[in-house]
Amino acid sequence: MLSLAACGGDDSPSSPASAPASASTPAAPPPVAQSQIFTAVRDTDAGLNGVPALMTWQPKAATGTLSINSVDYATLTPDAANDGAMTVSGTPTLGVTLGVITAQQPVVFPGIIQACEPDASGQSNPQAANQVLKSKVVAIAGSPIKDVSLLLGTTFPTYYENCLRDGLPTPQTQHSVLTIDGAANLSITDVRKGTTPTVISPPASLNETESAGGNNGDWIIPFLYKTPDGVRHIALVQHGTIAGGNTRDFVGVWLDQ
Repeated sequence: MLSLAACGGDDSPSSPASAPASASTPAAPPPVAQSQIFTAVRDTDAGLNGVPALMTWQPKAATGTLSINSVDYATLTPDAANDGAMTVSGTPTLGVTLGVITAQQPVVFPGIIQACEPDASGQSNPQAANQVLKSKVVAIAGSPIKDVSLLLGTTFPTYYENCLRDGLPTPQTQHSVLTIDGAANLSITDVRKGTTPTVISPPASLNETESAGGNNGDWIIPFLYKTPDGVRHIALVQHGTIAGGNTRDFVGVWLDQ
């Protein structure tokens, strides 16, 4: 009969148990640059396409760069919450950032950037020690919407120009609003001019959004953007040029919220 000695008994040779091999910790992936393609519309640009822009964030950098046509234009610095809100500096004195690109990590990028520079034809801005600033660029992540039928029956109750809501330095009791009804009639109330809307009917209203020549030097370019809750919205970049027949060079952005 075979007998098994108890482990650790006096008759049993003892040998230390071999320690299990430790699992190797995988190396962390090296940090990489973040980038996002934007479309920039400048106050002197004509047409419905804008120009190429790119926002770039180098690994572990504290700031990012917005370049337009491959030329560095603005420096962007995120806030402590890293929620897409950023300070805009560089060539522009001030900026407004709106929306978010939720897929971007570790730095959350804004979906819309309006950048303002000193210009006597602009507006006094309390956020910049009352310097007179004018919006020179609106940059939006992505490309313009070409199916303008998506705009029918929409309302845009928020307008930013010169890095100010309504383009004015003081809060208004009634705000500017743009609506497009189901028949493509365009109605714009600009509170800087009063509270009576200007109504533009087809075909002129369609020229705003569909014709490269615009409507007397005025164009409206629709884009999609997202808010922090992940909801998709439409923004309209409205711009005009003196060269195209407008009374002024300008660029602003309408939001549907």
